[in-house]
Amino acid sequence: MSAQGLVPVKEYHDYRSTVRTDEQLWENSGWTVRGADSGTDYLFWASPYFIQGVRGGTYLPGRLALNQTLLITCPIDAPGELTDNDFIAVGWDPVDYLSWDDVTVSGDDDLVEWEFQGRRFTAGPDSWRVDGTHAGVDSSLKISPAAAPMWFTDPGRDIRETGNRWWIANGRAVGELRSGDVSLSVDAHAVHERHIHLGRKHDPVRLLADGGVVWFTISGDDITCAVLARPSLGSAWAQLIIDGRPIEVRNEAISFSTERTWHDPATGMLVGQSWRLSIEHEDGAVDFHIQAKARAYYTWNFLADGATMLYWWLCSAEATLTSPSTGRAARVMTGLPAEAHLNRTFHRRHGSTR
Repeated sequence: MSAQGLVPVKEYHDYRSTVRTDEQLWENSGWTVRGADSGTDYLFWASPYFIQGVRGGTYLPGRLALNQTLLITCPIDAPGELTDNDFIAVGWDPVDYLSWDDVTVSGDDDLVEWEFQGRRFTAGPDSWRVDGTHAGVDSSLKISPAAAPMWFTDPGRDIRETGNRWWIANGRAVGELRSGDVSLSVDAHAVHERHIHLGRKHDPVRLLADGGVVWFTISGDDITCAVLARPSLGSAWAQLIIDGRPIEVRNEAISFSTERTWHDPATGMLVGQSWRLSIEHEDGAVDFHIQAKARAYYTWNFLADGATMLYWWLCSAEATLTSPSTGRAARVMTGLPAEAHLNRTFHRRHGSTR
């Protein structure tokens, strides 16, 4: 894809010099990679963050930076049942918090690099990179776009008007991941998220109550899918790429349900472990059955009035493509690498005097 498939590189300059002292800031620039190599399934997420909270706001007062690494692995032939698996999730615990001075963001409108704690995130005119070592995970990844980004906010409006700027992009990652004695050759589906909140409106404890925010990705030789939904708000977005053609749909054309649950002995929570996802589009419909094989979790503790719980699931999926003319299954695809993600309010402080 040409450089027009990417957002302008200038979008990757950070907002530390833009945010006022009476405003909140939350921004990230992360990548998830879901693939398999040498009998190992893996799910990798890496992202930097800048956060500023103010007295009386929805974040705890102060400034912090985060370098997040998440890695889940399991045998590719592992059964479709969750267990209390091990994983790497470093960055969101208070002991891992960094200062803004620990991060260097440099570049111009042709190349921007975020670098800290051994990891470097690069945005260029026609690709992105995630390089370096953090939390014992070494990455050397180049990601190329598979389609134009899918925007959740209006890219033509200034963030000073909206307080929110947000998009994701489907891509293809190639390179290597290494952790301990695990070495993975990467040629896999990747999804990028760039999200900025600026001002005083963002309140995750209240926004993510009830259904929270849900994310699914699925990929195969002839199909790629990225879905983001906020069930309690009735909002959903999906980008399908079928036989190389991008298709975007929204809201009522997207539906999903939890099919089976699992009691996580580590957290005591009842969480999903299989889902049904249906997407109607102009050329027919796609129905996915998604089954989790392993999971990871952590919490957001930077909030003034509570905390949210974040789960990630390494999954496999089956896709059924339905013909619009016959209403019958035209193709069935099995063994598709997939992932699921949930960020939902875990607890809310009662009797707040804010």
